[in-house]
Amino acid sequence: MKEQGSSDVGFDRDEVAKLLVAVHRRCCICHRLCGTKIETDHIIQEADDGRDDIDNAIPVCFECHAEIHSYNDRHPRGRKFTPDELRGHKTQWLQICKESPEALVASSRTADVGPLQALIDELEFNVVVCGYVGSRGALFGDEQFRRAIEHGVIAILESTLKKAILEAYAAVSRANQRILAELNQDPRSELIGRATNAAIEAIKDATPKVATARDLLLSFLSSEGVPASSGT
Repeated sequence: MKEQGSSDVGFDRDEVAKLLVAVHRRCCICHRLCGTKIETDHIIQEADDGRDDIDNAIPVCFECHAEIHSYNDRHPRGRKFTPDELRGHKTQWLQICKESPEALVASSRTADVGPLQALIDELEFNVVVCGYVGSRGALFGDEQFRRAIEHGVIAILESTLKKAILEAYAAVSRANQRILAELNQDPRSELIGRATNAAIEAIKDATPKVATARDLLLSFLSSEGVPASSGT
């Protein structure tokens, strides 16, 4: 049975399940405990005629998935993951899981939410905030965006996705300034109407940018880096 609706498309679902058990749902590269926040990626990509058999599959977290797919050959920085290296990471981690299970027992069982997963959640929240046009007091979140920058995650994303996220949070920053300006304005002041209108316009400007960033990030993480709109 083939897995549908994720990066596991093409892989046999039963074989994927066995592989995830074997790696204890941990990333084969960084060894983070992922829980449901894990992708089964192609070692040799489909675009390069990579096969859909399980030998060509490697379980990775969202952050490592992004690093694998975001390397820019035209402007190389650092060292690109190669299929041979990915295969080596998978083989090594499977061996550790099989021969040294005590290392897993001794480690934390708490799933670590990586910066990209947290950024998705924050963008989802900000999409909801966009619906409060005209309401006072609904501020956009940007804590996870700042965390992603501190971890260097934004820098590794491909240019279209990186630009969409940066534009979304620039608009979010402007909107928060306008919202706070409205909140700090005396309701009896003759300037309150102008402040309210400015806040509404800033939220409207941010709305499509936040939705686009959310959709592109979700699409990137679920389709081996091939952008595609997810709809809403």
